[in-house]
Amino acid sequence: MSDATDPKQPKENQKNQLKELAIRLGVVQREARALKIPALVVIEGLDASEKGLLLNQVLLEIDARSYNVYSTHASHKELRVYPFLWRFWNNTPARGQIQFYDRGPYYLVLDAWAEDRLREDQLDDYWQRIREFEKQLHDDGVEIIKFFLTVPKKEQEMRFEMLEENPKTSWRVTSKDWRRHRQYKPYMKRVAAMIEATSPSYAKWKTIDTHDVKEATIELYQNIIKRLEKAIARKKADQDTPPAKRIWIPYKGKDFLSEVKFKSPMDRAEYKQTLKSRQEKINELVHEIHSSGIPVVMVYCGWDAAGKGGCIKRLVQGIDPRAYHVSPVGAPSKEELSHHYLWRFWKEIPRRGRIEIFDRSWYGRVLVERVEGLCSNEEWQRSYQEINEMEEQLADFGTAIIKFWLHIDRDTQLERFNARQNNPLKKWKITDEDWRNRERWDHYAEAVNEMIKKTDKPHAPWTIVPSVCKMRARIQTIDTTIERMEQMLKSDNKPAL
Repeated sequence: MSDATDPKQPKENQKNQLKELAIRLGVVQREARALKIPALVVIEGLDASEKGLLLNQVLLEIDARSYNVYSTHASHKELRVYPFLWRFWNNTPARGQIQFYDRGPYYLVLDAWAEDRLREDQLDDYWQRIREFEKQLHDDGVEIIKFFLTVPKKEQEMRFEMLEENPKTSWRVTSKDWRRHRQYKPYMKRVAAMIEATSPSYAKWKTIDTHDVKEATIELYQNIIKRLEKAIARKKADQDTPPAKRIWIPYKGKDFLSEVKFKSPMDRAEYKQTLKSRQEKINELVHEIHSSGIPVVMVYCGWDAAGKGGCIKRLVQGIDPRAYHVSPVGAPSKEELSHHYLWRFWKEIPRRGRIEIFDRSWYGRVLVERVEGLCSNEEWQRSYQEINEMEEQLADFGTAIIKFWLHIDRDTQLERFNARQNNPLKKWKITDEDWRNRERWDHYAEAVNEMIKKTDKPHAPWTIVPSVCKMRARIQTIDTTIERMEQMLKSDNKPAL
């Protein structure tokens, strides 16, 4: 089917074509839903380009159970206390669903530039972050369809005036709209640069002139149908291709874990005195973190029975309970499995001044999912870059990222497993899965070493904590937290968006 139509075709032909396309869109959408194909449709555009009208025309032809709409507003100050892409990660499509963005991240960047809150030399960094976001969704199977709706300057002015003449619609035209109208030429120049910078093969922009609304609707229908049909064809071809055999890919780099030195047990009296002092210090710092609006993300990973829970407990004993939240990470739910694996973690990313503590984390992708064959080799291998990109975005926002790997040896783990097994009050902590994981210790060790090598960054460093002595581990994790918080309080990282 052609992407465009003859702009001079008779109105009756337009009407008939719209009917045919509406029926076809419904059929294609239902087939995509049955095949569990997720799609993201981004509708950006100029003011008065009839975005709402055209979006509504599309929605009328789609099963209401199959889509969601997220409308982006630059004026929502509450959302600015979260990282730039947080709101969009919270509104990504589940498998078989279509997510519509009534304006998306591009609008926020262009609006900030037009309002002099963003310099031109900062634009490329934001386009890069959006490209990373779309690439991660694409690699997870999301079909990305992007439109930019235009309207000639004179036509825009006429539409503004018509809206203002009607008391019932005059509220829709603001001083900001007229200000943007006066910026028409430089704004469109920035739009052209944006489109050039953010049009990879899998997420190309389609520009539609909305001077003739019916012709614009036809073009919109045609492009959505065409892209969904291609996604359906790819999905069917993938289903006919046998899955690749999963083989263990060994890690042959540096062995970080072998360098860990275990010290003798700490004196208990010294431990209690030190712990009390550190908890008092943490309590003071958390108040400063809150008043300074610094978000904190803490990640506790480690061997089973390494003492993650005990370290977290001793940390939060010294913190105002209103300042933090603990996210215990287990196996993903059915809803979480229907999204990109990072979706459930982005939902928990803290606002400014808050602390989010992850008991296990997104690193499960390159640990348990890798070792247990719960994802393909291609999926966990690309996850290093995806995780690094996410953490870079958090750091760009001014987030303190604190990551711990609690390390013990095999004998210590066995001793703790047996102690749990024989204690009625702790038996619930030990499962068949824990024993099974222990049998694959060497593979897990390889995965941990590769994880550390590929995701240890200056803005998100790993701290390997010897945890044979739990008391020493608790003190070290708190000391590291104090150090990182003090560093952040001295920094001056204030993003434009």
